[in-house]
Amino acid sequence: MAEQNTAKQEEIHSRVRAQFGRAAAGYTQSAVHRDPAALEKVVELAQPKPGDVALDVATGAGHVAMALAPHVARVIAYDMTEDMLQETRRSAAARGLNNLTTQKGAAEELPFLRGTFDIITVRHAPHHFAKLESAICEMARVARIGARIVIVDSYAPEETSLDQQWNHMEKLRDPSHVRNYRPNEWRTMIAAAGLRITFEELDHCTENGGPINFADWTRRMKTPASAVQELSRLFRSAPPALVEALKVQIKGDTICFRVPQITIAALRQRHVGDR
Repeated sequence: MAEQNTAKQEEIHSRVRAQFGRAAAGYTQSAVHRDPAALEKVVELAQPKPGDVALDVATGAGHVAMALAPHVARVIAYDMTEDMLQETRRSAAARGLNNLTTQKGAAEELPFLRGTFDIITVRHAPHHFAKLESAICEMARVARIGARIVIVDSYAPEETSLDQQWNHMEKLRDPSHVRNYRPNEWRTMIAAAGLRITFEELDHCTENGGPINFADWTRRMKTPASAVQELSRLFRSAPPALVEALKVQIKGDTICFRVPQITIAALRQRHVGDR
């Protein structure tokens, strides 16, 4: 069973590397990922101090890591895809962020000592993790007592049918998608890792404060034409409850929507196993 789990995890990791390696440049320019207001909110929740050491897990093109860098002593931008790390290094060098370094690896196995970081962030990435529970426990392990953990990700509605429909659509768009989790699942996993939630918000991810354009959403991930066609059909035929959950707007050939988003800030109170 352990060998099967390891093989499945590596299969997911391979899909993520393949998918995001070819899409890396698009994520540097993505309006969703470089949204200044959204990044400012992550920094605010992280409560950075000049002496802090920060870790941005699954950094992608490094937007959160670069937002944190001016406020902390050091930040590590961590990702399993080398092309993304190259994008991060280029952008950080252009901004003169000399306290930002990159490191390659998977979220489920962080190569850091227990209690290393004052701040740990992860944004728009956990739905790609092979085993989210392991990743959260790893983030908790490498966090110091009192460390701030900030998580931002898409989520699935609590209602089973909507959960299944939305995750199916996400996987059509991006084969490396694993799962958008329901808010209750997030709360359970975070509590099990010994973290205490201090802030939670359910809203919608936007592009520059407005809805997400379907064409841009699929183009950024280089979704095949056949999948784009099927996704368009699913958006246009979506039941009212899903239309409401995704705030779908259709005008002629244009489809716009908003991705359900959960933002959580948590404190490291103890390490699992501590007495």
